[in-house]
Parts: sequence; C-alpha cells; structure tokens
Amino acid sequence: MPHARPKKNLISVQTLLIAASFALALTLGSTVLVLGYTGANNGLRAALEEQFDTLGMMIQERARRLVEPVQSQLSILIYDQITVASDLSTRLSRLPVLAEALKNNPTIRNIYVGYVNGEFFLAKKIDNDELRSLFQLDKTTSFLVQSITIDVNGNRVGEYRLYDENLRLQAVKVKSDYTYDPRDRSWFQASEGKSGSVTSAPYAFFTTDKIGVTISQRSVNASAVVGFDATIGQLAAEVKSLQLSSDSEIAITESDGTLIAHPDLTQIARRADSGKIVRQNISGLESPILSKAAVEMGLSGSYKHGVIESEGREWVVSSRPLDFGMGAEARLLLAVPADNLFASTRQIIRDQSIVILIILCLSIPFGIFIIRQITKPLSQLSKDVQKLASFDFTQPVSVGSRVREASELADTIDRLRVTVSRFLEINRTIAAEEDFNTLLVKLLDEIIATTETQAGVLYLTDNEETALVPFVSRIDSEQTLDISIPSVPLSLDEALVVRVAENKNAENAKASSEELERMGLETFGTVLDVTPSHLLAAPLFNRSNELVGVILLFEETNIDPALVRFTEALSGSAAVSVEARRLIAAQRDLFESFIQLIAGAIDAKSPYTGGHCARVPELTKLLAKAANEADEGPFKDFNLSRDNWEAIHVASWLHDCGKITTPEFIVDKATKLETLYDRIHEIRMRVEVMKREAEIRFLRSALSAAGVTCDDMALHEELSQLDDDFAFIAKLNQGGEYLDESKQDRMNTIAQKTWTRTLDDRIGISHEELERKNKIVAPKLPVKEPLLADRLEHIFERPESEKLPEGNPWGFKMDVPELLYNRGEIHNLSIQRGTLTPEDRYKINEHIVQTIKMLDNLPFPKHLRMVPELAGGHHEKMDGTGYPKRLMREEMSPVARMMAVADIFEALTAIDRPYKKGKMLSESIKILSFMVDNQHIDPDIFRLFLESKAYLVYAQEYMSPDQIDEVQISDYLP
Repeated sequence: MPHARPKKNLISVQTLLIAASFALALTLGSTVLVLGYTGANNGLRAALEEQFDTLGMMIQERARRLVEPVQSQLSILIYDQITVASDLSTRLSRLPVLAEALKNNPTIRNIYVGYVNGEFFLAKKIDNDELRSLFQLDKTTSFLVQSITIDVNGNRVGEYRLYDENLRLQAVKVKSDYTYDPRDRSWFQASEGKSGSVTSAPYAFFTTDKIGVTISQRSVNASAVVGFDATIGQLAAEVKSLQLSSDSEIAITESDGTLIAHPDLTQIARRADSGKIVRQNISGLESPILSKAAVEMGLSGSYKHGVIESEGREWVVSSRPLDFGMGAEARLLLAVPADNLFASTRQIIRDQSIVILIILCLSIPFGIFIIRQITKPLSQLSKDVQKLASFDFTQPVSVGSRVREASELADTIDRLRVTVSRFLEINRTIAAEEDFNTLLVKLLDEIIATTETQAGVLYLTDNEETALVPFVSRIDSEQTLDISIPSVPLSLDEALVVRVAENKNAENAKASSEELERMGLETFGTVLDVTPSHLLAAPLFNRSNELVGVILLFEETNIDPALVRFTEALSGSAAVSVEARRLIAAQRDLFESFIQLIAGAIDAKSPYTGGHCARVPELTKLLAKAANEADEGPFKDFNLSRDNWEAIHVASWLHDCGKITTPEFIVDKATKLETLYDRIHEIRMRVEVMKREAEIRFLRSALSAAGVTCDDMALHEELSQLDDDFAFIAKLNQGGEYLDESKQDRMNTIAQKTWTRTLDDRIGISHEELERKNKIVAPKLPVKEPLLADRLEHIFERPESEKLPEGNPWGFKMDVPELLYNRGEIHNLSIQRGTLTPEDRYKINEHIVQTIKMLDNLPFPKHLRMVPELAGGHHEKMDGTGYPKRLMREEMSPVARMMAVADIFEALTAIDRPYKKGKMLSESIKILSFMVDNQHIDPDIFRLFLESKAYLVYAQEYMSPDQIDEVQISDYLP
C-alpha cells in the first residue's frame, strides 16, 4: 500500500471558503438583480395578466425551494447510521453530517432523531443573537446538541453540548429539566406508521417555544424517526420578501381558506388561552382586501385576476392554484395597489442596484484573489482526475498548495489511483485468460503480487461442498510450491480457512504451529525464504452467497488492517471471476448437449439424416482447416479465431435442425406411392381382386352354358396380363428409371381398368379423410372403381400459415407449390425421375426454412450470430438459383459455401440412404465438377477440397473401402 506523504504547514480552507462564498454570493446577487431589473422592465411592458402569472410562478418556485431541499435531505438521513446508533458516542460521530445539512439548508433550524426506546438526539444551528440569548451562549458557539439518554437505572438524562463552527466541543451541560419522551410528540406518532414524510400542523417547539412545523419520516429500518424543524417565521419572511411593494398584500391558503403563509407571523397561527396553537382563516385577516378577494374570486378553479375596490382604493388582485410539493392543495392570493404597482418596483430595483454595484466594485479584487487560491490546486487536481478518467494511471497525483483539504484530497486520490490501477491489472489478466485452470493460477499470482505477501494457497469447494480442496499454491508467478497440501473439511471449525468461510469475512491470525497444523501446513514454512509470522484468509462467495473457495496468504510481518480490507475487495472480484468462468463452462456444456439433443431427435425420426448431421460437421471442419492453413490463393487472408471455430461447429451441427419438422415418411420416401405406408400393396390387392373377378366371370359363363367347356386359355391370358400390368406398376413405383412417354401411356391405360367395390369406403375412417371424401357425392354400391386414380381425397390444401409471401422477414425466395400434399396415385406414379413429387420435394427442401426460423429465434451471443447464416445457406447456389433465399456467391460467407460442398458430398457418398446406393469416390468428385460448371458450388472451395486432400481424409474415415477408388484430381484443376 502507498505511504502517505509528509504534511506541510497547512492552513484551513474554511477561511478561504467563507470569503469565496461571500464574494460568490454578491456575484450571484448582482446577476440576479440585473436579470431581475431587465425582467421587471420587460414585465412592465407586458400585459397585467402576464405579470401576475410570472409572479405566481416565482412564488411557487420559491415555495418549492423551501420544501424540496428539506424533503431531499430527509430522504437521505433516514438511511444514515445515526438512525441505528444505540449510544450517544456513536450519534455524536454523525454530527459532521448533520452540521453540513444545517449549513447547506437555511430553511432547516433543527435536525433531530427520536428513537423507539424513548431516547432523543437534536442538532441545532446557532446563527442569531436571539438564539444565543435564549440559551445563554457566546458568539463563538455555532451548534447546540441536545440529547436525552436512558441510564442503566432507567432514568432520563438530558444534556446540552456546545460546539464552535469547526465542531470543537466547548462545553457539556447537564439539563435535569430536559427529559421529555419523543414518542409522545405528534411528529413521532404521525411518522411511525407511514413510509413517506409527514408535515405537522404548527405547534410550539419544546425548547425555544417558537411556533413552527416539523417535517419527519420514519427511518428505513423503523428504529427511529428523523425530523426537521422550520419556524413559521421563516416561511413568513420568505413570503414577505415576495411582496411587490410595501403596501401590497400576499397570502397562501388552503382550499378552505386556512392560512399557510403570510408576511405577518401573528396572522397565521395564534396561541389560545389553553396553550394550543390555533391556525387562522383568511377571513380573519386585519387587512380586508385578501378576505374580500377570496370571497369574490373563490379559492378553487384555475387562474383568476381582476380589480377590486376596498376602502376607497383600487387593488389589482389575482387568485391562482399553487403547487409547492407539500401535498396539500394551496391557493395564492396577491393584491397590489394599482397606483404604485409599477413605481415601487422600479425604485426598489434602482436602489438595490446601486448598493450591490458598490459592493461588487469593492469585493471583486479580493474575490479574485481568494478564488485563485482555491481554484489553482483544484484545477491541478481536476487535470489529474481527468487522466484517471481516461485510464491513465502512470503519473502520481499531487498539488502544490498550502490548503490542508486540497493536499489531503490529492493524497487520497493518489492512493485511489494505485488501488484502481491494481484492480484493473487483475481484471485485465482475468479477462485475457480463457482457460479456467490457467485463470485460477494467474488470479492467485496477481493477488500475491498486489498484496505484496510471501505466498498463497487457493482452495476451492469440492462437488459435495463438504471440504476445501487446494487447487494451487504459489510463491510468485514463476514458482509453484512443491509440497503436498491436504484438503480441509468444512466441519473443522478450528481451522482458519473454515472460520472465515463461516464468518464470511477476511481474518488474520498468527502463523502458529497449532494454526498451521490444523490445516496440514506445518511444513509450509520450510519452503519459504523467511518463515511467515501471520496468515490472512479471505472467503470467496458468489452472487448467490454460496461459498466458492478460500484464499490463504502468508506474510512475514504484522498484517495492516487496510490490507485485510483490500484483500476482501480482491476476494470479491476473484469470486465473481471464478463463478463467471464456471457458469460459462456450464453454459457451453449445456449448449453442446442441446446440439446433441437436436441431432439425436433427428436421428430418432430417421437414422439416415442422423448420420448426415454427424458427418457434415466433420467435412465442413476439414475444409475450414484447409482454408485457415492456406498461405496463398483466394484463402490466404482467411483466418479463424476460437469464436469462429465455435460458430462453425454449432452451425454445421444445426444445419439440418429444421428436419425435425419434416415428416419422416417423406424424408425416407423410397417409392413413388409411399406415404405412411407403401400404397403398392393396396394396388396389388386391387389386382388380386380383379384376377378373382376375371376367374368368376369365366366360371359363370361356363355355368350359364351348362356342359360347355370353359375357355381356360382366355382366362389365363387375362390373368397373365394383370400380373404383367402389376409388375409394370411395381417397377414404375421404385423410381429407378426415367418415365418416358410410352411408359406414361401404358400407365394411363392400366389405370383405366376397373374393379368392383361393394363396401362403403366412408365408414371407419378419420374425420379429416371423411371431409375430403365428402366433397363429392358417394356413388351407389356396387360401383366400378379404376385401378389407379387421382381422387379428391388425395388433395391436401396448403394453409395460409405455410405460404411464403413476398417480402417475408427472412428473405426467402422459393417457389411454393399450391398444394401441401398431392397423394394422387397417377400423379405420384407420373414422377419422371426419383420418387418425389414437387410437393414432396418442397417439403424436404422446406427443412432449411425451418432451420433458419428456428435458429433466428435463438438469442445467440455476439460471436455466434453468424450461425443462422452459416447453417441456412448450404442449399444456395453460386448463380442465385438455390434456396431458400436465392443468394449469389458474393452474398455468402466462405464457411457457408464450404458447408454447401460438404452437404452435397456427404449425400453423394452416404451408404445409409434407403432410396439409393452410395456413389464411388471418383464419381462423386466428377458430379461436384459438373456442379462447379453449372455454378452450383464455389470453384474455389472445390479446388481447396481437392488440393487439401480433404475428400480423401473424409473418405478414409466415413466411406466404405469398396467406394474408394483412384481420383485424378489433375483432371479437375485447370
């Protein structure tokens, strides 16, 4: 810790501040006066209504300034330590705070605290001869402290303490008659059950017998009530200063006419014979003009003004609502004689201007000198603090001033500079380290270096939170202690590291043999150059107040209490860092598990896509690694950070997460007629029925011509034809061959053959299928049915929610089929290549739409915000004809283009697809070259794929050995 600089012969800043305040007050007064003079001249030229409006706002603002500082100061003091102080010495230690509040708020006469046990503490400023005479004080007394305490016998002890302006105690007087109970006072009782401030009605103060009001409020812990006193005389003086002329009349009343403020104190409240304070109504004023104005203009509604005659004199009067923050509805009444309204204003301003100008001329030279004495060191400190604000901690803070407070402030700021600089250095070290274990080692090194201790041990809690396990022990940043340190059970209360964990505070102790032995550190001192004499332990608690670990430091000298506090602060920062890194590691593990969960869900739907989801990331990373290692060519400037690698990992694993929404019967569709089942079996059944019907017809024909021999040849020919027709349909269903026009014609001919249905096909089916069938009238049974047909129930309309309008928020540009599904038998068998209809193919392609939608809804951190773009672009083509956004090559990131190549190559070589065999390695490379020529994939990525041998590395890992043949990459590299 930095040492304090030697003090010079300093003088108090108090003298300088008094002189400077006086000069500043005059300066401000002259400024206000000049502005007031200008404003008055302008107001004299304005309409009478505008002048009254301006005066009303001035009165309201001044009234607010009387109340708001009091309430603001009160809202601060209810949190102060004095509200919980249980003894007089502790309360007296807060006197500087109360004195400062009394100095800065002229409205406040007294500040006092009443305690729930009946004790009382009051601070009063003594700034006039009337108070000094009342309390028999000399002119050097500036503050009076009145206290009531309860001694051990339960007796009340009243005392007066006198202080000068520097809060030096002058005398203590025991007051046997000063023993009242604050809990009996109305201000205490009114505040005790409320959370906000309470303003009392006027009453007589106990000590001074002055009439005034109390603003009080219960402390936050409900252990005391804090109150401020303001005499009605102060309010009356403020209102009187606002009179436009000596014979103008002004008053502030409540809505029922009860007076709140008036220049004459005796008009506001009077003491009745019983001693009780009685507030007066405006109707009882000695001057009749205001009471007459209240009757004629009213005390409610908006602003009103006019002219009223009273006792042979015309008065300009106004009545307006007034809000000055005391919670009560108030009204301002103003009456000015019309004959001197303007003349008196000019005269007052003129006279005051002359006086203030003379004072200003005399005080300016002296004021300049005083201000220079104050501002010179403050200016230097300001420059030094600005350097600290700019995080420049290299230069020490000092000022060449004989002002004691300025010099002490410079020393304090310099110590703060050193402390903050050390904290920032530790935070920079913590922030720069990503490895958790290395972070903890550096953390202990920095704490040892900052606290300038000999050595240290960092303990962490075990998983069961039953013991403190030593993680690392260090002497400095170069040396780890080569000794065995045992774990310390948290049940071992005698051990220092356990005590601080239980007490939740740092603690120092002598490094006695007993203390070291409890923690198993009896041999620790042998590895140090100097045997430690003291130990300092600080617990590490996270934001949930859970124990994270303990830092144990060794010191060869006595430990300064400041070092204990400093270590506590460091331990708090260390605990947050440890917790944050643990949380980050846990979140990464959770997110990785989530990714594996998505892939597992897709795998559960279809094992073929599950293998695809596992292999595409590996091939994508192979391509990214090759690009990252390239020293020349288009990828020489391609560099991947740790965050970039994480984004590639996440995006590649989630690139097909949208497939979780794709029906598996479409993903795995192996034949043209397959839906939830392969409908070729249904057609086979129909052919079987037709064969039975053919046989029956021949039998019936033979029976009808009794004794005539059956034409078995014709029957055999028809049955053979049906077998051949089914074989044709069955082969067509596999989708392995191109459907040309002749095959299409034969299929149409076969489709027209009929079979007889005798059963109702609208019973025993789902409600949804029944609705589709009911779109046409059911035919009478029996009915002839075609062998193959596109029926109305085969049509599934696409809902509005699954359409992609122009200008959709994701930028999708895909041709959406009109129908959601078309399961028509002829429609499906008419597929020329493969097994998928346009609706099926869109449904499969739609997985990338769902992928982007799903990933867009995830709140990725900044370094993973590219995941949706990377995962959603692997079906785009370089010429802008891909999907779902029809992006051009330059609109895609390099990694997205790599993933597109990886996705295609994996699909070509995969051997676990139900609808095709995995292609040979050379054939797959050749197909990729065609796709380069057709501008479907990036030629630079394709070249990188070949030159880096990524294709071969992948093939040897994931392809069947009989698929791997020789590839002449020179054929594809111009």
